[in-house]
Amino acid sequence: MRKIFLILLLVVVVIAVVAGRMSKTGKIQVTEKPVATVPSKKCPDGYIEVSDFCVMKYDAKCSNPNPKCVTNEGVYKNNAPGCACQRNFKVVSTPGGAPITFIPEEDGTDVSAKAYCKNLGGHLMTNPEWMTIADDVAEVPANWCDKNGTNCGSPPGSIGKILANGHNDSTPSRALESGPDSDPTFGTLPNPQKRTLTLSNGEVIWDFAGNVWQWVDAEIARKGEPRSIIPGLGGIGWVWDEFQTVKYDSSYMPPNPEWNSGNGVGRIYHYNSIGDKDSTIYTYIKGGNWRHGADSGAFSIHMQPVPGKTGIDDVGFRCVM
Repeated sequence: MRKIFLILLLVVVVIAVVAGRMSKTGKIQVTEKPVATVPSKKCPDGYIEVSDFCVMKYDAKCSNPNPKCVTNEGVYKNNAPGCACQRNFKVVSTPGGAPITFIPEEDGTDVSAKAYCKNLGGHLMTNPEWMTIADDVAEVPANWCDKNGTNCGSPPGSIGKILANGHNDSTPSRALESGPDSDPTFGTLPNPQKRTLTLSNGEVIWDFAGNVWQWVDAEIARKGEPRSIIPGLGGIGWVWDEFQTVKYDSSYMPPNPEWNSGNGVGRIYHYNSIGDKDSTIYTYIKGGNWRHGADSGAFSIHMQPVPGKTGIDDVGFRCVM
């Protein structure tokens, strides 16, 4: 009797195990040991992840290898005959190649920065997206270094340190290709400058400050530009100012209100006047270029270019997905 009971119990257990391995289709499911998997890559090649979006790791480039489209200043002249980055060419984010310049932010054509990004399935970086990156890198000690890009790793705002502000000293006097992440001062010898910034998630972005300015998708009327806190402090008209000397939306400013160009965060270029009623629309360029010195920085903002201007040799762009 006991033997019969044990046999029946074994049969029940076998049936239960098989039933547990049956799929809805009636087929037996095979249980395998879990296998370690690599997380799926969220961003396309050449892009890095930032919060809830992906951004070009490098200045936008053109896949066209034609050297006639590259100027002596190391930039890709997008408005030169036969050089527009379209048809057989693609806008890409790669370390090699010359940054695309001589391009408008928006002019109603299919060869503007906004149009290129839209054709890629994304959009031109907005100012809030830019500031998300800037605020993030400003809090990462690895980005606070000596001016020559060495001895990094200090607390943000440390005396004698700067937030790395890229290639901005005209040595050499041209825009540069990017290098490997392991060589953040790539191309800047004999006066090294750190061209990379590290995000809190470990991602690395190149030339976010310096090399070439970047168009951002933003507009402002001249009458709406920031004013000096003390009237006339920076003069009347187009002037460079430290952030502390202007009255403006704090969301455009460095997280520490005491930081200025001496800390490597850059400056603001704006139209300063009293009672100005001019409604001309301007847009922003940000970050700085290879010849702007202390005006370059992750928070630098230049509020003079008009959206349709095509002939600027030192303004590029980045796309966001």
